Amino acid sequence: MNRESRIRPRLVRRVLACVTTLLVSVAMQTLTPGCAFPPLDGGNGGTNTDDPTNGGATYLQSAACAACHPAYAARHAVHGHSQILKKLAGGPPSYPADGARAGVPKPPEGTSWYDVRFVIGGYRHKALFLDDRGYVMTDGVDGVNTQWDLGFLPIGAAGWASYLPDQIDPKPYELDCLRCHTTGPDPTGSQDSLVGIEGTFVEPGVQCEACHGPGSNHVPNPPSNIYVNTGAAFCGECHSRSGDVDVIPAEDGYIRSEGQYQELLASPHADFSCLTCHDAHASVTYDRDNAIINECSACHTEQNMALHEGEVYVQGDYVERLTCESCHMPFATRSARAAGEAVVGPLGRMGDVRTHLWSINTDETDYTAMFSADGTHVAKDAQGKAAVTVDFVCIRCHNDIGNAFALTVKSASNVAPQIHETTP
Repeated sequence: MNRESRIRPRLVRRVLACVTTLLVSVAMQTLTPGCAFPPLDGGNGGTNTDDPTNGGATYLQSAACAACHPAYAARHAVHGHSQILKKLAGGPPSYPADGARAGVPKPPEGTSWYDVRFVIGGYRHKALFLDDRGYVMTDGVDGVNTQWDLGFLPIGAAGWASYLPDQIDPKPYELDCLRCHTTGPDPTGSQDSLVGIEGTFVEPGVQCEACHGPGSNHVPNPPSNIYVNTGAAFCGECHSRSGDVDVIPAEDGYIRSEGQYQELLASPHADFSCLTCHDAHASVTYDRDNAIINECSACHTEQNMALHEGEVYVQGDYVERLTCESCHMPFATRSARAAGEAVVGPLGRMGDVRTHLWSINTDETDYTAMFSADGTHVAKDAQGKAAVTVDFVCIRCHNDIGNAFALTVKSASNVAPQIHETTP
């Protein structure tokens, strides 16, 4: 047998393996829009649903996954997961062209890019920096503002903001952060021998194998030997702000970011999977058409937009076509910053991340009723449910600053309970 004849069968087997894997992947993970839940085993009995290590496999890294799954790789490349941690080499971080908000033009004042080893974020809301020892840069240690807030049109332009001004000791990049910002986290050692980093990892960012497990056993035997978990609790391992899933952390009158799982459990949709609405591979911020599987109307077929039907809210350059999310998923969560009176008036409230609570408290009360007395967490009722108040929902727009007339807390609470019964 000559060399060419030996190579061809091997090449054919590799091509067939890739095609098989791709077809099964599409069958497994493409969900049909409609009011239905994704199967908990990913829709394929051959996939692994209980061993995230995939039988002790080793990591291949995302480029290997992309060779057989180019469509998923292309979507994931513009997802915030893939961009959450960027390793630098003496210059600014680079981001996909689709990321209209993305970019960090310079490091904190008094430093150069050679003083920064990694950037956390910089793609959707804000950026933080790891210095040349791997510590998270803070105002208290570095003496300047160390958080870069990205531009968010409803609130304002990009700029520097304060981050931990009272932190006087070097702040480690803790394992609890690292494990949700990387692929293949390991609690031993320090990445790149940087003493401020508590652990090591295979790849920066939440890449394919962060959710699907290491892939070395998958490649020679697709479609088996790959981890698929469509339960919300799996996403909640990172999308929970604290270790207690029954507590939704808050600060300064806003829900703290990255607690979507805790919010989900306190909502009317606590039995949903995240994949009921989301394609986990696609970005809601930059690729919404692919990211949202089910709009609200897929299940709530009896509801209408009432007097908001076809309306568009305009405030300066900001334009928002009103949807269910405008009211039921208002910006009650803050990642980087919140809107001031120039945007929402003296009564309105607006952060920079949409909440997953969905329920609206139509009582005549403001945001103070939404949080605990000490402001550290979201208040819940006797059934463990929470709701957003009308200043986050109605008065965000109805404040006479944009093209919507002003409402008070009292007038908003009078209108809100009947909003779906009201028609033009």
